[in-house]
Order: sequence, then structure tokens, then C-alpha cells
Amino acid sequence: KIGFNNFSYIKATPTYRSEESNTGLLSSNWSFSFNRLKSFDRNSTIKSQYANSSITDYMSYFTGNIKSADLSSDNSPYDNTNVPWISVAGYQGYLINENVNPVTNQSTWPSLLGTNEQVKPSFSIQESGFLDEYSIGWAGNFSNFIYLGATVNLQSLDYNENSQYSEIFSGNGGMTLSNTITTSGVGFNMNVGAIIRPIDMLRFGVSVHSPTVFAVTDNNYANLDYYLTSTTNGNFDTPSATNSYMLSTPWKFNGSAAVIIGQKGLISAEYDYSLNTGTSFMDQNGNYQSYTDENEGMKSILKDVQTIKIGAEYKLTNNISLRAGYATMSAGSNPLADKLIRFNTTRTDTEYFLNNKTDYITGGIGYREGNWYIDLAYINKMLDETFYPYNTNELVRLNPNLSAVNPASVKTMNNNIVITVGFKF
Repeated sequence: KIGFNNFSYIKATPTYRSEESNTGLLSSNWSFSFNRLKSFDRNSTIKSQYANSSITDYMSYFTGNIKSADLSSDNSPYDNTNVPWISVAGYQGYLINENVNPVTNQSTWPSLLGTNEQVKPSFSIQESGFLDEYSIGWAGNFSNFIYLGATVNLQSLDYNENSQYSEIFSGNGGMTLSNTITTSGVGFNMNVGAIIRPIDMLRFGVSVHSPTVFAVTDNNYANLDYYLTSTTNGNFDTPSATNSYMLSTPWKFNGSAAVIIGQKGLISAEYDYSLNTGTSFMDQNGNYQSYTDENEGMKSILKDVQTIKIGAEYKLTNNISLRAGYATMSAGSNPLADKLIRFNTTRTDTEYFLNNKTDYITGGIGYREGNWYIDLAYINKMLDETFYPYNTNELVRLNPNLSAVNPASVKTMNNNIVITVGFKF
């Protein structure tokens, strides 16, 4: 897939001090840039042989003691804030059945599956979208010793997901729950940094990235296909739901060092630290109180991320340079984390991925001639995740006869070839 990932314009202006001495502000640079920070494009399919765990048990747990009258389309269940939409889907698709206690008049919702009945599950997901950043920056050279810079950044978020979770029942029939989710948002942040050059061959750098505060809107709806018998089958749609909120991403800190080896080589290293546990939700007015449970939950399921990068460059000739690099990023989530959904949710996408680690291998070649240059880079990204179709931890705790779902190991390899052309004028 071909894309346009970067554009930048830099206006370099020497100051009058550069003509008279080597102290003070010697040059000033203004920049405008566009960067595609992330691409969410991915298609995945995950399958399993027959298993004892079923999403119908999850629907049963979620429905609790709700009355069938509250789940009926005649009573507008989507307007009832005490009714989760996944329960409506389970009820409308005959995947859970109401049992009413004749003494207490209390309802329970066991799965339609028999005690020893198994299911053959599969999951597929089609993801697309991007995170783009538009930046205005300034940088200054002070006495050829310290270089200071700052950028103001506007980010644009677009994410689209279509997923299908299916089960084939060992007894008879099956079901497919499809979800469509779109997320869009606009965010703002600031970055500041400095590079110190104590001697010609040595560079030290440090930077701070402020949290990005996003205004986000989600839209979601679901579709259920069920085919139980020749007479009990059909298709069911939920309406579309919209949720708007604000999201604050983590603080990020960076330290770096580089050694220039003669006129031929360069070795560099970087260390990034991202305070993921500081991620938080707010309502549209910037208040945290509405998301107290979610924000406390993220502190326990997320982990601060450390990234180590090393790289090298070697000049074969005055015009041609070779480059190589490696980076490793630690796990972004706790390996014991799970996905908790509120009982009044409109969402029916129960799946979740746990981030284990990410590795990068890069290589490149560059050619420079006079006032222009061209670079060719190759980036290999390897993402290691653990996938759960739904959370069975609470189900097994309440009912030891149920089986916990076995997660899948998902490894995504992304290969990128980037061509960059630059001109000085």
C-alpha cells in the first residue's frame, strides 16, 4: 500500500552574531512539517478447534437478572441505561433463555448450549486508519554548543474497525456477531528539547513530550446472524450509538547520545520512557469524575513503556551513506490485564489484545549531491500480542463449571519501504 507519510519545510536564518563572533544565538530555524505517526491498517483472522468456552456464557453473565420485557424491542431497550446492548442481541438471537424463579420471580439467563456442548470459534478483524501530526517548530543554535527547540503539534486521529466473531455449535447451528466502530479525534501537544555538543565528536540530547489532549467521538453498531434450526434463524441489527469524550495520552521523556567517528561514521543511542499509567479519560468539559473507574483501571492494566534504540551510519564515499538500526519497546499492558465492560454499555465488541513487546529492525542507504539528496529506508516492525475474544475471568469465578478461554498468540510483521527526497534552496 503506497502512502505519503512526511513533508517538511525548514527556513534557516543566520543572525548578525554569526558574522561577528561564535557566541550567542547564531542561527534560527522555523519549520512546518506533516508526519504520519501511525497506520492502523491490518487484517487478521484467528481460529480455534472446538472449545468448552462460549460467548453465550458471557452474554448470560452480562444479562444477570434483567427481565425479558426490558430486552424486548417493544419496550425500546436501547433507551434504557440499565440494559447492555449485548444482552439485547443475545435475547433477540435466542442465544440465552430466560428462567424465572416461581418463588422469587427473579430471572436468570442460562446459555442455550447444553452442558457438554462445545463451540468452534473464529474471529476476523479489518482495521484501517491513521494518526497524523501537523507541527510548527522553532530551533536555535547557541554558540555552536547548545541547540534548543520546541514544536506545537496538532494531531488528527482516524480509526475504523470491522470485526466478526463466530461460533459453530457442536450440537446444532451457530452465530456471528459483527461490530463496526469508527473513532475520530483531534489532539494538541507541545514538545521541547535540547542538544549539547561538548566537543565536536560528541552529542547529548534530551526532550520532553507533553500529553496529547484529544477530543474524541466514537460511533458503533452491531449485527447478529443466528442460525439455530431451520425455523429459528435470522438477522438482528442494533441502532448506531455515539459517545464523545476527551483523552489525555502519557508524558514522554527522551534521552540520546551520538558519537561521530572521524569523517566516516556515527553511532547513536536513544532511550524513551512513556508514562502510560498516566493515561486518562475526561468528559467533554474536561472533568475526570465521570471516568473514575476507567482511569483507576488503566493504572492497573497499563504499564509504562521503555524503548531502547541504537543506530549507526557509515559513509562509503562523500556522496553515499549506509545506515542500520534496532529498537525494542517493552510491553504496554500487564500480562494479567483483562477487559471490563460496564453493564450499561452500548458496545458489543468484547475482544481485546494485550501488548507484549515490539521490535524494529531498520536499514537504509542515502545519496547526497550538491543541494539535493535521496534516501531509501527499510523498516521491519514485529508486534507481539495476546488475543482474547472475551473476558472469562469473572465467569469462571462465579461458575467453576465453566472453562476459561484459551488466548491466541498474535504476531504481526509490518514491512515498510520509505523514499525521502530533499532539496536545499
